[in-house]
Amino acid sequence: MLEGQQPTIWGLSIAFLVIAIVAVVLRFYARRIKSQKLGPDDWTVLVALILSIGVTVNLLIMTQMGGLGTHQQYNADGSIKNPKAFLVFEKTIFAFEVLTWPTVGVTKISVVLLYQRIFATPRFRNLCWVMIAINCAWTITFTLALTFSCLPVYANWDDSIDSTCVDLKALFTTALATDVTTDFLVLFLPVYKIWQLQMSTARKVVIICMFLLGGLVSIVGIIRIHFLTQVYDALEVELQFADTTWIYSQVYYWQIIEVNVGVLSACLPTLRPVQDRFTRNLSFTHLRGSVRKLLSSSSQSHKVSDVRLDSMEEGLNRKFDSQSMAQRSEQQGNYLRYNERV
Repeated sequence: MLEGQQPTIWGLSIAFLVIAIVAVVLRFYARRIKSQKLGPDDWTVLVALILSIGVTVNLLIMTQMGGLGTHQQYNADGSIKNPKAFLVFEKTIFAFEVLTWPTVGVTKISVVLLYQRIFATPRFRNLCWVMIAINCAWTITFTLALTFSCLPVYANWDDSIDSTCVDLKALFTTALATDVTTDFLVLFLPVYKIWQLQMSTARKVVIICMFLLGGLVSIVGIIRIHFLTQVYDALEVELQFADTTWIYSQVYYWQIIEVNVGVLSACLPTLRPVQDRFTRNLSFTHLRGSVRKLLSSSSQSHKVSDVRLDSMEEGLNRKFDSQSMAQRSEQQGNYLRYNERV
């Protein structure tokens, strides 16, 4: 039975994971629609999704078996009432943090690889390589720093042994602050290049806004910094009877939102073909139904109606095909052929 904040954690975890999975599936479907080969950006976001699934499953184990989202219970002598569950909580915290940073880093690398796919100029591609190197260095640095934040490593979940640990509050705050900084660097990297595209200003604004939706991840990261600061402040006050499994809840469900929204944001710019196909099918279905209704009500002969309907459907198909060809021809003059590369 779920207690306290556990229903919220389960609901948010599953909902955002499903959204991330759907986004990646639609991204691969969009490549198939346009008959495009899968590139490094697609495979990298798939790796990010796999890591995100691992992070989410880990959080659910922490919740179900480790008691995350419930109040910590103590005996009169100050010992924990359920030490086995708390051991699971401590181990899953360690795994959760170690998995989170590669997930975030790989997601941002996928976004930059997408920029390289879209914008073919050598100078911009070199700038993307610099950004990829920065994200790789950030990911490796903080993953290793968190893994070896206490020595020996198993001291991360066993407080009874002698160990040497870094200042975790400073480590996490630095990791999150630099995470948000690299988020903004990645977000604004393509704005200038998009503005150079030979298309209408309205279309440019739409594309820029679509890319900047990734800013949602940065907002979540800032929220997480706020809650993490509160957690460590509370732990410093309540040294002996800290309600650890309760106060970590908000930090971790915001963290699970961040990793899955990151995957979603990385996929959004690639979903235009799916939108176009859906819009076309929806429009065609509506017109087809209207034509059938009109002919059925006005025609005296059902056979004649079917002939007219088939003829008009064929005409509608030709119309949609010609419109698609016209749209493609219009984009041929674009400097970077944006719609063909996304």
